Amino acid sequence: MTRTIAVALLALGAAAAAGLPGIDAVAATDVERELVARFGLSAAEVEQVRAGRVVAKTLPSREKTEIGVFGAVRIPGDRENLLYWIRDIERFRKGAELGLSRRLSSPPTIDDFADLALDSGELAALRKCQPGDCDLRLGDRAIAAFRTGVDWTATDAGEEANVVARRLLLGYAEAYLRGGHADLGAAHNEKKPRLVAEDFRELIEGATNFNDLAQPLAAYLEGFPTTRLADVEQCLYWARGGVGLEPSITLHHLVIHREAGGAVYVADKQLYASRYTDASLFVLWLGAPADGQGFYLMAGVRGRSRLLGGIGARALRGRIEAESRSYTETYLDWIRKSLALG
Repeated sequence: MTRTIAVALLALGAAAAAGLPGIDAVAATDVERELVARFGLSAAEVEQVRAGRVVAKTLPSREKTEIGVFGAVRIPGDRENLLYWIRDIERFRKGAELGLSRRLSSPPTIDDFADLALDSGELAALRKCQPGDCDLRLGDRAIAAFRTGVDWTATDAGEEANVVARRLLLGYAEAYLRGGHADLGAAHNEKKPRLVAEDFRELIEGATNFNDLAQPLAAYLEGFPTTRLADVEQCLYWARGGVGLEPSITLHHLVIHREAGGAVYVADKQLYASRYTDASLFVLWLGAPADGQGFYLMAGVRGRSRLLGGIGARALRGRIEAESRSYTETYLDWIRKSLALG
């Protein structure tokens, strides 16, 4: 399960902002100074990044239920190639072996979720699901929808449940576009309900580097849809993770933002996950070295999971942190190698 949770926290779109520098047109030494001062890289590790080798570090967290990871590498070639690839989120995630992904229409429609199908484990969990006691992350209304909208004794109960799940994901997307994460309600799979907006607020507030160095983007992600931000490309998409014994169904807000000074960010805000993570945000920063050769790619993710706050979670946390660093290294190295192949 540790590997599954690690991937859930890190998947593009799995995954909270580590705090990435907000000025693109700086000398390479300035970028490297950030690696040392903000993220604790040693001189030897900076040299590794400069030479095109990935370095990943665990970030400090104020809450025991949070995990943060940072990684960096220098990549040859044009950063626009990476942005072009990320815009095709379905192909990008498929290449990363992260399972099925579907970009939503604008506005979203039920047809966007035609490929969404619950697995046998999810169906078994839903049969027993009650408010305050559910193996999937659902709120009271969602739990009631599965209890009243599905005849669990029928031979086609699975397809009935799929129809309910598709409507629920569409409802989540519409609610977010209408009122941001404040309209996503509360998860009540455990005894005490937890507002989704509260998890996101604490997550973003705790990412101090992100707020200090990329405040306009942080404010936009926190205040969407009422907060405005220029030079933004964005979409919603849903996904089913492709790694782990129990892959999660997730809903995401993907944002590409170009700052006036030239900085480029890619932020993936996870709006919903059926398992493991309560909130997560993944950020890439693409910065140009002083010599103009290639670009620096820095990645930060911070995720919250109440599984990390239970009895005996200390050992679990250590294993997940190790897995998360490993996956960050693998992810960045995969991007580097894939871009090199064209």
